[in-house]
Amino acid sequence: MARLVGGLIFPNVSSFRDRTGKQRYRYRRVGHRTAYLPGLPGSPEFLAAYERAVNGDEANEGVGSKRTKAGTINALAVQIYQSAEWQALSASTQRTYRGILEQLRASHGDKMVRAIDVEVCHRLRDRKAATPAAANNLIKVLRWALEFALRRNQLKSNPAARVKPLKIRSDGFHTWTDDQISIFEANWPVGTRERLAFDLFLYTGQRRGDVRRLGRQHLADGQLSLRQEKTGAQLVIPIHAALAASLATVPSAQLTLLVTQSGQPFSAAGLGNWFGDACRAAGLAGCTAHGLRKAAARRLAEAGCTAHEIMSITGHRTLKEVDRYTRAAAQRGLAVTAISKIGGT
Repeated sequence: MARLVGGLIFPNVSSFRDRTGKQRYRYRRVGHRTAYLPGLPGSPEFLAAYERAVNGDEANEGVGSKRTKAGTINALAVQIYQSAEWQALSASTQRTYRGILEQLRASHGDKMVRAIDVEVCHRLRDRKAATPAAANNLIKVLRWALEFALRRNQLKSNPAARVKPLKIRSDGFHTWTDDQISIFEANWPVGTRERLAFDLFLYTGQRRGDVRRLGRQHLADGQLSLRQEKTGAQLVIPIHAALAASLATVPSAQLTLLVTQSGQPFSAAGLGNWFGDACRAAGLAGCTAHGLRKAAARRLAEAGCTAHEIMSITGHRTLKEVDRYTRAAAQRGLAVTAISKIGGT
């Protein structure tokens, strides 16, 4: 069973608090000795102990045993986690990639990397056909991992590069409409935490992982400055008047802008879940924090902003994602003009 530990997925690992209240981690699997894992999930010492436990190495007990077999998916994963390429990934990307890599290890860890061909990649993708987004993420991570192996002469080609992603007939997260925005504002007035979160999402266009980290250190001279967690992009965004009104209600002694009811910073998932509850309480089931990010881009496009202007707010790295907002806005404007030209009909 794969469990979420410290925001990361490690099969057969559970967490608990010992008699002193310290958070501990252990690996338990039928037919294996229980292994206690030092450090925090994802740290080098944790990963080393986890690797020994997965492969039956009893070094945790002070006795040496077998080690990861060279050339296997298990061994490739260990190489990846210790590489400079891995360290260059953002923390959020590492969490996503690790979750998929650990799922692969749980099912196929002892198989040889060189045995992975195009047919195997297609089978792995097709088993997740019911959830095409998950299937495409699997292929994306597998392609990245096999490219890593290719650069280290473990493969002669990258078979995953020849696998096409599945078509997804969806625009992803629902983009809030102006009516839905008005409904939320009417239900959660300025001064509530829910409205503060709403205004931060809508008037900065940022992801929940970045919004949750915002604090007073990011505010100066009527501007909000931040470095995006996912892309590393450094952004400076003027503070909209509506957002300024919400920020004025934050207690002066509170350093992090958005906190839980107990006064602690949110996790990214926790913020998303809490905000989803606020949306449902306002009768807006299906509306999400990420949908507000998309609504921010939509409203900028409808205001006549270019794709590059939108990117300066949202931090997108390519034109592809924001181009559809500007195209849709341009289409509506052109349609109004076109119909007005035949006003007598």
